[in-house]
Amino acid sequence: MHPAAKLIIGIIIFLAGLYWYAAPLLGQSGIARFLGVESTFAAFVQVFAGLFGLVLIGFGLIVAWIEWEDWKWERREKEEKKKK
Repeated sequence: MHPAAKLIIGIIIFLAGLYWYAAPLLGQSGIARFLGVESTFAAFVQVFAGLFGLVLIGFGLIVAWIEWEDWKWERREKEEKKKK
């Protein structure tokens, strides 16, 4: 697929996302009412609250993994200096 086509698709998806949250603020019913959601912001807050713990777990594991690798690298460097 041509990069310009992907760019246009990305912009359309971006605008749909903006409309999803902006429609109720503009006084329109938007797509959410069609799906049975009263407030898109309330749905966003509920999803955010549900995923926040998982994001913390993932972020914590990534930080711990990076520090573990850094610690192993420093140990190797110290061992190599002792050998020389």
